[in-house]
Amino acid sequence: MEGTAARGSDASGSEQALPQSLVLEHVSPATRLLEKRRQMFEVQEALDAQKEEFARREEAFHRREEGLRKKDLELQESLIKFNKFLQENESKRNRAEKRAQEEAKQRRAKEAEIAKLKTELETMKGEFSKLEDVVSRNLKYQRYLETVQEAVPEDYPEVSDLLNRYKTLKDANADLTHRLQQHEHMNESKRGEYVHYTKEQTNDILNSNNMIASMQKALENAESDAFRVQNELDSQIRSTSDRTLEIGQALMAIDNLLQRCTSKKHGNYLKHFQASEDPQQAVQNKHLDELARKGKAAMSELDVIAAYIVDFRSIVDEMRSAGGRYRDPAAAPFGSGNGAGSAGSTEGAQAGDAAHHGHGASSGEQTANAELSASTSTSFNRNKNSKK
Repeated sequence: MEGTAARGSDASGSEQALPQSLVLEHVSPATRLLEKRRQMFEVQEALDAQKEEFARREEAFHRREEGLRKKDLELQESLIKFNKFLQENESKRNRAEKRAQEEAKQRRAKEAEIAKLKTELETMKGEFSKLEDVVSRNLKYQRYLETVQEAVPEDYPEVSDLLNRYKTLKDANADLTHRLQQHEHMNESKRGEYVHYTKEQTNDILNSNNMIASMQKALENAESDAFRVQNELDSQIRSTSDRTLEIGQALMAIDNLLQRCTSKKHGNYLKHFQASEDPQQAVQNKHLDELARKGKAAMSELDVIAAYIVDFRSIVDEMRSAGGRYRDPAAAPFGSGNGAGSAGSTEGAQAGDAAHHGHGASSGEQTANAELSASTSTSFNRNKNSKK
């Protein structure tokens, strides 16, 4: 503020020191020039004075600036020292506060610990009193153990040996109890498994019994069916046996007739042979059974017998036409016979009719066929009686 006021006063002084211009309106040029020079000189003097003033002021300003710079440095140093002092005080305050907090925390912890220790002390006092009571109650056991140890010193030299023995037995008892519980649990589980298994097996037995009953019923049905089939088979076998017997008897009768036709003297005069079998027919006969082959052979033999009968009938007719004066011994087998043959059975008549119808014979041939049928019936009855 002082520098500003000084600068203001200097400026006003310089303005007053400047020469004032004269008003020269009616003067000569030379005067004007002189006036101008005078003014210029005055201005120059004022300028020099101002320069000196400015130099003086500048020096004063430099001195003041130097003083201000020193004061500023001193102020900065004092500020630095003050800041350092403040920081040290702040750090001291923080350390003090931290120490106070720690001490308060420690004090609270110590107070809590003291309270806890007091509680533990009270608890321990209570336990101590209880233990004193226990000790007073257990003194009798101590005396008892000492008495037992004195009674058997060879087995238990010290009381601790008795206690160790008791501990061993106690551990063994606990182990046995634990094993007993395990075995009971296992027993319960096994019992449950046994009950479950029993139920399953009972169900299986019931199912098996039901299956056996159904299979028994099916077996009974099958046995009844088998019995029925066996009866049917037996009846078929009996009927087949009867038919086979009849066919065998017929085949024997045909064979007997063929032997009678081809035996004795007339067999030498009359020659009839069976027709040779066709090769293709022989191949087909190989696939037939024995009875079918015998049947076919009997059919061919019947053809031969029919041929013989036709010849015999023609011979008989010729002899009858000759008046019966000559009787050929070859016809004797057909003229004689027992009562059944002479009577002529119904079967013989049917055989003669079949032969007559098959070969177209005459009435004489019919008579011969009737006699031959009677002989066949006699042979058939004789063979049947021999089979019986």
